[in-house]
Order: sequence, then structure tokens, then C-alpha cells
Amino acid sequence: MRGACGVRGTSNTNERGSSYSRRARKAWLVETYRADRDMHALVAECLAEGSIVNPLRSWVMDGVPRGEGAPACRCYRCGKLLTVSLVTVDRIKPGCKGGTYARSNIRPACSTCNSSTGGKLGAEQRALKAAA
Repeated sequence: MRGACGVRGTSNTNERGSSYSRRARKAWLVETYRADRDMHALVAECLAEGSIVNPLRSWVMDGVPRGEGAPACRCYRCGKLLTVSLVTVDRIKPGCKGGTYARSNIRPACSTCNSSTGGKLGAEQRALKAAA
């Protein structure tokens, strides 16, 4: 719904940045927290735990010879090995508490660990606002 001035009442600022900056942020995380590992061993581990079913659909294996290190890092909570396509960016100081995506405030996380904290933190903040 438009206001009297013909402008929508909410702003649409994207604090995460453009898709380019999000990709660059993930690549920076993997390079900074790098844990060298054979890509083929990583695929075998993921197949064994069931996190991927078909490695040809989930991974680009062409041009990666056996024994080559693949850029990967570990989740800060569970230690799972993550590539650039799997890593999610976790803020050390959460967004609901004013945290930003500055390099000094981010760390690598798997999607499971990263999404397990968000709802709890948001609920805490809503409860605090309601009590105030």
C-alpha cells in the first residue's frame, strides 16, 4: 500500500549486499578458514553420511585430479567440511543484536548449524521487546 507521497512505507535495503558480495564473502571465508582436503575424499565422506546422493549433480568433479586439495573449511560448531557452495555465513554477533556482515564478525557454518540458532535468538529479542 502506498502512502500519501506515493512511496511505500518500508525501505528495501539489503544488508547482506549484492549476490557478487555474498559469493565473495563465502570465498573469503573458505580461504581464510581453509582446511585442505582431497575433494574425492570429501565426496566419499558426504556420500557415506547421506548429505549428497549423486556427486555428479552436487559437485563439479571435472578437472579435479585425485589427491588435489580442494578449497574447503570447517563449520565452527560441528566441524563438517564445507566448500564454497556449501558454506553459509554466520555472524558472531547476531543481526538481531546489531551484528553486521563485516569480516571481523563472520565465521563459516553449515546450513544446519546456522539455521538452528536463528529462531531462538529472534524469539528472545521479541520477548525482550514485549516485556519492555
